[in-house]
Amino acid sequence: MKKQEMISELNNVKIIAHRLGYQMTKYPENSIGVLEAIFQDKKLLDSCDGFEFDVCFTKDRIPVVLHDKFIDDVSDGNGLISNYTLAELKLLNFSFRKSHNLETNDITYKIMSLDDLLKFFLKNKKLLKDKEIKIETKDYLFTRKNTFNIKNFIILAEIINKYPSLNITHLSYWPLNLIALKYVQNKRHCKITKADYLCDLGLSFWFSRFMPFLGRVSLRIRDNNLLAISKSNSKLVNKKIKFDNYWMKKSKVINEKNIKYCILKFGSVGFYTLNKIKDIEEFSKNVSYEFFKDNLKYMTFTSNNPKFLRDLEKEKK
Repeated sequence: MKKQEMISELNNVKIIAHRLGYQMTKYPENSIGVLEAIFQDKKLLDSCDGFEFDVCFTKDRIPVVLHDKFIDDVSDGNGLISNYTLAELKLLNFSFRKSHNLETNDITYKIMSLDDLLKFFLKNKKLLKDKEIKIETKDYLFTRKNTFNIKNFIILAEIINKYPSLNITHLSYWPLNLIALKYVQNKRHCKITKADYLCDLGLSFWFSRFMPFLGRVSLRIRDNNLLAISKSNSKLVNKKIKFDNYWMKKSKVINEKNIKYCILKFGSVGFYTLNKIKDIEEFSKNVSYEFFKDNLKYMTFTSNNPKFLRDLEKEKK
């Protein structure tokens, strides 16, 4: 499939705003400023079919909206987020990633709790409608001092249960996270969220065959856009950035066989992340136009900027 053919069909697929769709605005990822800007602009809001964001747990077990377990790259603090209470984190200024080397990075924000974010969505439910809200949990959600921590899942389940009218999905690379939340929700008679399993390698995709509770599998598009090392980050954080750069290049799970399996077993398939022309080229290398067009209605893409993808066809013309 040529990238031009894929571009011509992007208005016919669902697109989720990755890290709240920050590249559609002037605000940093996972900040309240992003959402406020999008909800005040009908074109931006209409361009996306949902919102994805990440949660981490603080020292006092409060889930907050942040991608990294280390705060060095995104704030004026340093170290693990699990070493801070929410009150301590509120004293810090969060901003754009230092590893992105942006020229304009003077906009700061205060970290949000998951509860605060879901309250925003509920308050704006008329505008939100039934758009999907995807909460991603990381590997460190279930580990603290190398022990399994079910209390975090109890807290997560109770918060989600406060918002039954929201269309919430739980997604993770880690099957144990998906299993644990489902277990807790069943035990405590909470609303059961849909489970979305993120896969980037053939082995992790193979595991999905043994998870009958899944609602969807999302396949990673290989990303060759490397992050930069920042002198202001600790050696440990820069080491993690190097590892992430290595892993992004290794990702190889997009093919028609895997996509067809997901559609037949789960009724839909997700892809992440589609941010640039290079990502479209990478995806189109492995999928024919005929297959893509025939299965559009089953596909959901995640992007930092859904509006950019929606507008590509107009720009082509």
